[in-house]
Amino acid sequence: MTHLRLRNSVLDLMISPSHGGGIISFEAFGEPVLKPAPDPISRLTDPSAFVLLPYCNRIAHGGAKFGNQTIQLTPTLPGETHALHGEGWIAGWTVEKQSDTATVLSFRHSPTTGRWPWAFEASQRYELIDGGMVHTVQIQNVSEKPMPVGLGFHPYFPRKSGDQFIAQVGGRWNVSTDLLPTDHERGGSEDYWPERQLPVDVSLDNCFTEWDGKLLIERENMCVSLTASDELGLLHVYAPIGADFFCAEPVSHMPDALNRLGEPDQMQVLQPGETFKASIRYLVEKSAR
Repeated sequence: MTHLRLRNSVLDLMISPSHGGGIISFEAFGEPVLKPAPDPISRLTDPSAFVLLPYCNRIAHGGAKFGNQTIQLTPTLPGETHALHGEGWIAGWTVEKQSDTATVLSFRHSPTTGRWPWAFEASQRYELIDGGMVHTVQIQNVSEKPMPVGLGFHPYFPRKSGDQFIAQVGGRWNVSTDLLPTDHERGGSEDYWPERQLPVDVSLDNCFTEWDGKLLIERENMCVSLTASDELGLLHVYAPIGADFFCAEPVSHMPDALNRLGEPDQMQVLQPGETFKASIRYLVEKSAR
């Protein structure tokens, strides 16, 4: 399937239904808002952004229990020990509606061996607005049993020295060497990104808590504001040392939540027929710096 293109006088958005309904490129004023995907796309992690559903981040070794149901998922990526990011980003999505400035995609999941053991239906809506873009995702439990669920967004942003990263948080989940949560610590933005810059000598792959739902990225030529809906109270930041990108992922629950049921930041539980919805909004302006 060919890519979809949405555009107005300022913004240009390319989407690939066959690659998780993900973003291939997102530009404003002729400059990239998100890190462009390579052409051709050869890896699941290549798109500029994709959705996370029905869970976010990792499930340890793909295994967990929920009530009397046992979950055993096949690790998503080659060489990856854990199941990662859910089903939506590895699936092909169907185009339901399309205009010059908006599109709606859908996906239906049916359980198979090694995949999520509940049936669900999901949709994504992309809409260009004045100065920005709104991305909405919804999931519905169409199985006959209660289903745990999480939603999130996984954008890749370009990273250059001097870029400002402004987000207010109240703590983070520390992680083990295989990137599973170990303990929660209290801390603020000044502890994790001093002077409003992501650290250059420390890699981050952590879920930050008590996020206020707002992120501001100030570059030399562009200011990008991301605002998340109330369902997305956590910000997962992936910023490898020396990379020309970072990920700032609004998510609804902590990593490996199903194996840490006594902790806060848990998944939602949908009864049969119930839905869960979340959205993010990008606003883009030329920088005054």
